[in-house]
Amino acid sequence: MPIYVSLVNFTQDGLKTMRAKGVARSDMVKQNVEALGGKLLHAYYCLGEYDVVAIWDFPHNRAAMKAAVMNASMGHIRIKTMPAISREEWKTVLKETWGKSKKKK
Repeated sequence: MPIYVSLVNFTQDGLKTMRAKGVARSDMVKQNVEALGGKLLHAYYCLGEYDVVAIWDFPHNRAAMKAAVMNASMGHIRIKTMPAISREEWKTVLKETWGKSKKKK
């Protein structure tokens, strides 16, 4: 399945209610994704510009978009989701784009 990366920030409301609702909301995010055929591969909680970086499997862009909308609509996060490919897939893209390297004369 295609891989997606989400960059997540907690909203002010999300921070205020973290103690009481943080774990339950995190579980709901995962459930929403699974209901759309997706799977959470990794979640990293961070310092800096983003509070969470999540790596997902989704069957297609529409499922990833639906999950982002569903999860952001809960009001505790702002989310940016983008498709991503592995390093090996990237190598294939480059080879397909430019073909094999020409030998120098």
